[in-house]
Amino acid sequence: MVMPWLPWFLIAAAALIIGIAALRAARRGERAPFVPTRRVANAMPLLRSPAVLRRLRRRRALHALLGALIIAAMVSSALLAGRPVSKDVRNDALASRDIVLCLDVSGSMLGLDSQVLETYTELIDSFNGERVALIAWNTTAQTMVPLTDDYETLKTEMGKITDLLGSVFTSPSLARSRYLRMFSGTMAEELDASSLAGDGLASCTQAFDNSGAASADERPRSIILATDNLVFDDSHVQLYSLPEAAELATSKKIRLFSIYGFDDELDYGDLAAQVESARQELETATQDNGGKFYEVGDSGTAGRIVEELEKTQVQEYSADNEVRLTDTPRAGAIWLVLAAGSLLLIAAWRRA
Repeated sequence: MVMPWLPWFLIAAAALIIGIAALRAARRGERAPFVPTRRVANAMPLLRSPAVLRRLRRRRALHALLGALIIAAMVSSALLAGRPVSKDVRNDALASRDIVLCLDVSGSMLGLDSQVLETYTELIDSFNGERVALIAWNTTAQTMVPLTDDYETLKTEMGKITDLLGSVFTSPSLARSRYLRMFSGTMAEELDASSLAGDGLASCTQAFDNSGAASADERPRSIILATDNLVFDDSHVQLYSLPEAAELATSKKIRLFSIYGFDDELDYGDLAAQVESARQELETATQDNGGKFYEVGDSGTAGRIVEELEKTQVQEYSADNEVRLTDTPRAGAIWLVLAAGSLLLIAAWRRA
């Protein structure tokens, strides 16, 4: 409300006027000349008759209704005079963010990617104007959705992946063929390797429009990486280690958020001994480069990522905040019209 004091001032003024009027009326009554009461014989049975009592009750109810309508009209008018508004603090710089969802689709993550995609969907639901890309990777990276603010397209693509993951355990043979079709760009048959986390992250840094630092100043950029970091690379074909890829992201002014996943029901075989060290490497590489580390099972991960995104960037762009006021007279106007209209209808009915 632009003038929150005005409704209270008007209500207080109206109450004061009514009080003064009532006091003056009472004093006039005290100073009025005494007039002897005239008694009418046999009037008591008439005054106690059901018809008269009904008329008296109806009259009192009508007066009470009129009083309530007058008060409602006065309060509504006072609220409208105060000019009710809704306040929206906006910062167009926050809507200029570019965010890449960097998803590990290697075999060890298939049981967890559905949860990751739920987190991604929650993130998208909280965005308003940000551009988002979805990159899937295993041995190589595949762009599923390039940078876009068409969130429905992103959700549709993630829905297809979720549907595929849901069929992994119910129909393995069908799921395998669908997986090979959907993620054909994430596998290189000539390479004896999988889940190359360093190369996957490095590829995600290339998903932005311009990988130069100047572009990062104009559009803040973030990568949300989801992986178990269990790299199988006996042939040493990976170009970037995970720490090197994290440093590459930092050099391009890209902030890293990592979501670590571990599937308790999966037999990791020879990689089981690497689980804890892989987790530690991901956490260290992320935090050493100013990023934030989360786990798939953490509750509220999406909300905390959004909060962290906005906290740092609101500090950076706080000077560009714009407060937008929108008049919202609807509620007060409706009550005023109803009260005034009811008063007019009752007045017309009584005159008739």
